[in-house]
Amino acid sequence: MKKSIIASLALALVLSLSSFGGTQKAEAADWSTTGSIWTTYYHSGSFSNYVYQRTMTTTVSDEIWTAVNAKSSASGTFKAILQKKTSGVWKNYRTKYPAKNGYTRMDWTGVTKGATYRIKFENASSSKITYTFNVMQ
Repeated sequence: MKKSIIASLALALVLSLSSFGGTQKAEAADWSTTGSIWTTYYHSGSFSNYVYQRTMTTTVSDEIWTAVNAKSSASGTFKAILQKKTSGVWKNYRTKYPAKNGYTRMDWTGVTKGATYRIKFENASSSKITYTFNVMQ
């Protein structure tokens, strides 16, 4: 009995000390808010080169409503590329240029109902962009 208590305390001590050393990375979780008409899905993170956002399927209208709130100290361009999945392959469909600092609403009109889309963010500079992306579905 004493040995199991001592072993448990030793394990707890090792685990608590290991949390002080080493590199820890904070990961932002995805979240959503549900309204009476649609649900808005959010994702926060950061990237240096490029990053893909969640896939979307249009069912009600021929529009996709997205927005990004970005923050970066770098110059250069920041692209948001709407990609469409065709025959199992992602193809670039349309491109927009959101602001690297601030909020940009990006409404994609004339998309095909029932098709699957995603957004790819590309960064032309070497500095990291921190962002919060949202899509209303």
